[in-house]
Amino acid sequence: MMKKLFLMTFAILSLSVISNTLFAQIPNLVGTWEFMIFPPPNTEKPCYTLLRTFDEKGNYTQIEASPKGVYIVGKASFELSAAGRVKEVISFAANPDRIGKTFNFTYKFMTDNGVKLLITEGGTKIVNGVETVEWREIWRRVEDFKE
Repeated sequence: MMKKLFLMTFAILSLSVISNTLFAQIPNLVGTWEFMIFPPPNTEKPCYTLLRTFDEKGNYTQIEASPKGVYIVGKASFELSAAGRVKEVISFAANPDRIGKTFNFTYKFMTDNGVKLLITEGGTKIVNGVETVEWREIWRRVEDFKE
């Protein structure tokens, strides 16, 4: 009986720690992030901005700003896992083939010269015994205007 009580208590505490870890990551993600575009050498920076805004409820909206205007190009719900993975379900996309689809990718946070970065990677495969990714994105946290 005591062993069963101990195991149940341990299981509840483990779930609590995992839940608290996941919940702690959401504030790190909440806010607006700008997709970092690196133009080829010796070219002008493209006049194009992609912003993704995450909320506390597990949703995000993606906005594209270009010389042609500003458009909502995507909406999705997301769930974070303790293993640094994101599961997103697309509810709106400029490409209708993506609507209703579920995608999984990894995420991690970094700071570079005081700038907060979100690194996302997907399409992980093992090739010749080496783990590779099909795509990697770097997002910069959009900060408040400071005078």
